[in-house]
Amino acid sequence: MYKWISLATSADLAQLPNHITSEYNPEKVAKTLSLGISDAVKGVLIEYNYIDKDYRSTYYNFYSKKGQYYRSDCVRLHFFDQTVTFDDVTCALVCPDRQIEEHYFGYMVLRPTGIATIGRTVLSPDIRKGAGRFIIAADHKVHLLGYKLEIRGFPSMDQHVDISVCAHAACWSILRHYSERYNVHREYLVHEITMMAHDYNPGGLVPSKGLQIAHAERVFQEAGTFPIHIARNAGTHDPQFYRQLIAYVESGFPLFAAMHSRRHAVALVGYEWRQPVRGQSGLRYAWDEVETLAVVDDNHLPYLCIPKSTGSPYAAEAIDAFIVALPEKVYYPADAVDRLAPALLKLGPAIGLPPGNDVIIRYFITTGSAYRHFAREHASEFDPKLLQCIMTLPYAQFIWVVEFSTEEQWANGRVEARAVIDATASLREPMPLWLFHGRDGALIFDRKKIGQTAAGMGGLKLANTGHAGFSRMDRNLRPTQTK
Repeated sequence: MYKWISLATSADLAQLPNHITSEYNPEKVAKTLSLGISDAVKGVLIEYNYIDKDYRSTYYNFYSKKGQYYRSDCVRLHFFDQTVTFDDVTCALVCPDRQIEEHYFGYMVLRPTGIATIGRTVLSPDIRKGAGRFIIAADHKVHLLGYKLEIRGFPSMDQHVDISVCAHAACWSILRHYSERYNVHREYLVHEITMMAHDYNPGGLVPSKGLQIAHAERVFQEAGTFPIHIARNAGTHDPQFYRQLIAYVESGFPLFAAMHSRRHAVALVGYEWRQPVRGQSGLRYAWDEVETLAVVDDNHLPYLCIPKSTGSPYAAEAIDAFIVALPEKVYYPADAVDRLAPALLKLGPAIGLPPGNDVIIRYFITTGSAYRHFAREHASEFDPKLLQCIMTLPYAQFIWVVEFSTEEQWANGRVEARAVIDATASLREPMPLWLFHGRDGALIFDRKKIGQTAAGMGGLKLANTGHAGFSRMDRNLRPTQTK
């Protein structure tokens, strides 16, 4: 059964309790939605008797064993813009241009648990009030009334309270994103994740009594990823910690972030740059230019923006540890790149790099194929000799890219020089690079000559193509288009 609700503004979501029974706690859901989504949402389709695989995993293994009765089916809400209407007679979605997918904003599953009823949810960042500029996202397929829809976003849900806590919800969100984004990862349901945190069945309410960061690390190991646990130096600001954090987020890896002072865990899924600050001197990093981070917090709708400053009651600098679940073939970690990047400034004169007191360093992981694709799209910015080099170097699957920008270039999304580092390199290698280039010159490194730094390096004189800098490579995250 289906019910269509037309909205003038998001405040009209207060109608939900008239159409959804109390075990789904529609009053709280309506309040959460009306405060968190934009007025671009003009229609909600309520789908009753929905069978949700994540809720069923907890229902069969937990709720069905309790004395209190719980329903086995869920309600699913679908969100559309003003273009779409619903025909009750034919149960059809009506759209003048027939491109329903382009007017679909995602869905939210409601569990019949009385409390913490918001289950599996994928919403477009475009309709989230105050969402960050860049969001890690994947395409999620949706089957509805015979239509095959697709929504690009990051999965979220509330913790169950009685069978899972915030840390389980963060683990689930990250692993569900991986299973949708990468074919090599299988899908894990909520109850599976509660079991994966332990090497035995904890039984009863044990999962809801808390989850240590070591347990979360175990979840990611059991799921076939290769997690790295990075902790901030106690009692210090530790800027290197935050530089690594933003590097992994910019690489497209969602982070399991722990806030021990808040006894809380979230999934870190995006960021937004601050307005460019002029007239500063000295070496800076991408973290220094971050305004906010975007988190998936089970107490809020997804893409909640939190500021950097600890002057706020909920700030990015409250994060004191994180886990990044990496693929197998990344051996060279972010802290090694953080040490190598400023050292490369010594080679700057060979490629025309400006002095280090006017440089902003940004680094992230991508694939060799993605880097070639980016260079091909911006071929006019490269000397043909450099473009040929980029296309023929035998990169590993994963590479680190380090971008060097002047203050002026950063403000305009441009880059003065770029280094390409082998992400499979050993920490003991003296020069784990493939390429280091600017507009006037390039240094090419032969990775076949292990340890022979001087012998393995070749120079290339480039013709300056006359532009103000190479385009910044922003490919791993989805830019939000506010609606």
